[in-house]
Amino acid sequence: MPIAPPPFTLVCQYCSWKKTFLPCSDVLVLYRDWFTHCPTSNTSSPHHRTAPPKEVLKTRLEQFLTLHD
Repeated sequence: MPIAPPPFTLVCQYCSWKKTFLPCSDVLVLYRDWFTHCPTSNTSSPHHRTAPPKEVLKTRLEQFLTLHD
């Protein structure tokens, strides 16, 4: 049975780019659910950390508002 990973945030240590991901499945699609390079500075391997509840709420709210615009 597939188990989705917990929400996580990727943070670039060079340009402070940050994106929180809320995976729906255990299959992570590159550039939708995961990045190997920072899209802003093009540096490799952004720092991976567990997303705090505040970032999860913000991301869920952004997703909700884009679906209902």
